Amino acid sequence: MNTNAIYGFNRMNAAAHAGDVDLLYTIIQDDPYVLERIDLIPFVETPLHIAASMGHLQFATEIMMLKPSFSLKLNPQGFSPILLAMQNDQKYMVWRFVNINKDLVRVIGRDGLTPLHFASQIGDVDLLAHFLLLCPESIEYRTVRRENALHIATKNEQFEALQVLVGWFKKNNRSGAKELESRILNQTDEAGNTILHIAALSSEPLVVQELLLLVKTKINLYDKNFENKTALDIASTPEIKSILFSAGSKPGLEVTYAPTRAHWLRSKTSLMHKLCIEILRSRTDITGEERNTWLVITTLIATTMYESTLSPPGGLYQISADNNNLNITSSNSTLKNVGKSVLSKTDFMFFSVFNMISFVISSLTIIIMTPSWDQGILVYPAMSFFIMCYTISMAQITPAGVNDYISMMNVFFPCMIFSVITVKLLTRS
Repeated sequence: MNTNAIYGFNRMNAAAHAGDVDLLYTIIQDDPYVLERIDLIPFVETPLHIAASMGHLQFATEIMMLKPSFSLKLNPQGFSPILLAMQNDQKYMVWRFVNINKDLVRVIGRDGLTPLHFASQIGDVDLLAHFLLLCPESIEYRTVRRENALHIATKNEQFEALQVLVGWFKKNNRSGAKELESRILNQTDEAGNTILHIAALSSEPLVVQELLLLVKTKINLYDKNFENKTALDIASTPEIKSILFSAGSKPGLEVTYAPTRAHWLRSKTSLMHKLCIEILRSRTDITGEERNTWLVITTLIATTMYESTLSPPGGLYQISADNNNLNITSSNSTLKNVGKSVLSKTDFMFFSVFNMISFVISSLTIIIMTPSWDQGILVYPAMSFFIMCYTISMAQITPAGVNDYISMMNVFFPCMIFSVITVKLLTRS
């Protein structure tokens, strides 16, 4: 860096220390490339770092507008401007930064620390809530020690911060929220410790108790760290051990060995697992347009098959006006056929079998083609009730003499449908 460049750099730093916006533009008029030269240095204390540390809000905003890339730079100590502002308790500066660029919430600094991690560490619940709502993706970032924001809040006994983090999971309605919650709550750090392990190592039983109340069944009580120990094994006090034991935690020696991914891949594939794989493959191998076409066609077929049970070929036996003059015996015999199909036993058996096969295949296709668990959460129970209504209608119109045969069909096919629905719910595809 030549003498003129160093002179311009020093002047800019002086302006940042003073928070003098007029001096900033005077320097730019004298040397239009001064900010460009600073930006070429990989790790540098930019004027934005200085202004952020000292709380010069107007100056920092001007610099950020002129050179947005400065907000992403790390100084030689590994800190970004927003982290320096947080370290120096410049809260208004932090709010200004993230409102200009929400992605600053996930700028990674020294030790892999992001502003969200630091907010969890110092227990600033207002900033933490603002960060989560502004940039939800930041919750997935982990430090070089493989710690997420919940690990950090628990380790530093920032219980209010932990409440905010868990509360955000409960109120999160984004796609894949359930899977994200389960994954983050059970993530392990570099030592294999979950947040429950970290809480068990603390000296405060209330943290463990409240953590278990917050997450309830979402956290795995049987997870082992890399020393093959559960949270109960490493609990720091008898009181914490008692709380964990009451919640259902077990010592590591009593926890059943969990197979590794290698064991899972080497194991035999069951028939049910093969069915899951085929369902997932059929869903992923088609385009959205093809999926919509199949849904329209299968819905039409299923509806038509259902309507045919309400009005089968040839119609149903009805009560005529002359029945009023019949004697009691003949009247009872006639009433037995009221609402039954007029088809012969053989014809009705063929009709019912073909009808059921068409109905089952179309219903299966509707279930499989439904986009996902989140979007299909209302479809699965609706389809279940639809199938039950179908079986009741089919049983109602079945002529005497084929009841046993049709009853068996009515049980077998719906059970098969419910099995597929169960598979769908378990795979959460």
